[in-house]
Amino acid sequence: MIIVQVCFAALLLGPVLWGAFNRIRYKGLSAPKGMVTFNTLINSAVLYALAFNFIFFLQEVFLVLGKKVLGLESSLYHNNHTWEGEHPMMHLMQGSGALAIFLIGLICLVIYRYIKNSQNIWKLFVLWLAFHGLIQSLPQVTVAYLAPNTDVGQALVGYLNLSQPLLIILALLCIFATPLVVMLFGQLLFEFAPEDVDLNNPKAKFKYIRFIAVGAAFVGSLMIVPFRVPPMSQAITPFIVFIYSIPWIWASAHKIKHVKHTPNKLDQKVYVVPIALLVLLLIFFQLVLAPGIKF
Repeated sequence: MIIVQVCFAALLLGPVLWGAFNRIRYKGLSAPKGMVTFNTLINSAVLYALAFNFIFFLQEVFLVLGKKVLGLESSLYHNNHTWEGEHPMMHLMQGSGALAIFLIGLICLVIYRYIKNSQNIWKLFVLWLAFHGLIQSLPQVTVAYLAPNTDVGQALVGYLNLSQPLLIILALLCIFATPLVVMLFGQLLFEFAPEDVDLNNPKAKFKYIRFIAVGAAFVGSLMIVPFRVPPMSQAITPFIVFIYSIPWIWASAHKIKHVKHTPNKLDQKVYVVPIALLVLLLIFFQLVLAPGIKF
């Protein structure tokens, strides 16, 4: 368990140390003014929040559908994952939500590859969907080893009864995969940068990524909080996702090479439709989902 804990700590502390080193290394450089506006940050933040909540919702849907197939009764989004009834495979289905959003993340990543040259800002929504599908699912395998009573833990330990060595290998693979996957998204996010921005300048890279990723994800996490409460303990979830993923995009920004600009209108204005959809989704979460829908 110690090696998993050490590697997990490295996952959290690695980008902090890397970022501090970059700050010292590039202190003599400066980023050009006006290369990006707060329109990019706001639009990305809203789409980030939408994507987070869609992926969370889909995970909850597949959790209850998995149990429904077995003839069990459960509630969709009522802040716990319990159920009524008995079935030999009931603990296995506790992993159905994480598996579903992992596959959805891969599918969205493939879809993004086909639409990346579109000028529509919704392609960033698809990219954030892919991000959250993968980043909200991979760490659940690591957590399953550290806490077998979690959803994925019940599937891997409670039903599949995986051996400790195999669980350790899976946990470590997911820890090492997380920063690699996140840095891939960093590469893709840079493609939204204006064509006239000199991305050979490391400080320009750091500045742009602070708008489209770091700042957007933090503001987006604040937007997600109303979706998570009550209870108040759920409010920390979006910030946990932020802490173990987004700093890697920031710390590795200077390593991104050969960025191919893709046309987009992200920086032109603040778009109202995504904001309206986020508000409608919040109403749906609080009035329909929060009380729980029986399945």
